[in-house]
Amino acid sequence: MKKSLILGITLLTVSLYANETMYTSSVKNLYEASDSNAVKGRLLPTSKVIVVEKNSDKSKIEIEGFMKAGVSNAIYFSVGKRILVAGLSKSGKFDIKKLSSSKDKDGVEWKKVVLTAYTKNENLTKDLKPLYDKAEDLFKSNCSICHPIHPVDEFTANQWPSMFKAMVNRTAIPKEDRYLVTQFLQKHAKDMKGE
Repeated sequence: MKKSLILGITLLTVSLYANETMYTSSVKNLYEASDSNAVKGRLLPTSKVIVVEKNSDKSKIEIEGFMKAGVSNAIYFSVGKRILVAGLSKSGKFDIKKLSSSKDKDGVEWKKVVLTAYTKNENLTKDLKPLYDKAEDLFKSNCSICHPIHPVDEFTANQWPSMFKAMVNRTAIPKEDRYLVTQFLQKHAKDMKGE
């Protein structure tokens, strides 16, 4: 009786989180298996994940994104844009399934993929808006001290990281929030409207 009750509660907990859409609020470690402690990748803030299964300390997640032909250790948010969703160790053996493929305007092949991995349960949220609000506030309150604030849509997704990196050390933006601000700027860049 006791074992069946525990099993029932475990299955109910797992099913409550099945296929739930969540977003990462910080840089998160990725693991190949639920019982592994070897970090084999990193997931960046504001990345959308589908929680397939949630256990006591880790969640099994699926991450959709794009891989550039010949680059097997990076998953990007959009074709032709350097908006990193996840960086993977070359020694990692993640389950990555190809969903489709296409070519960008330069004829480079991109594969739409889904990565299955595990991550610790903390720093996942259902609502993306507070993350973007925090990033926007950090950007506006810090980057307007020395000069007029640049409109978020002034630069392209590929231009923003170097622009931000060139000046971020002159700000009070904490190191742990710098990827969050970069992701916000890239995902709201002038060439990201409608994506």
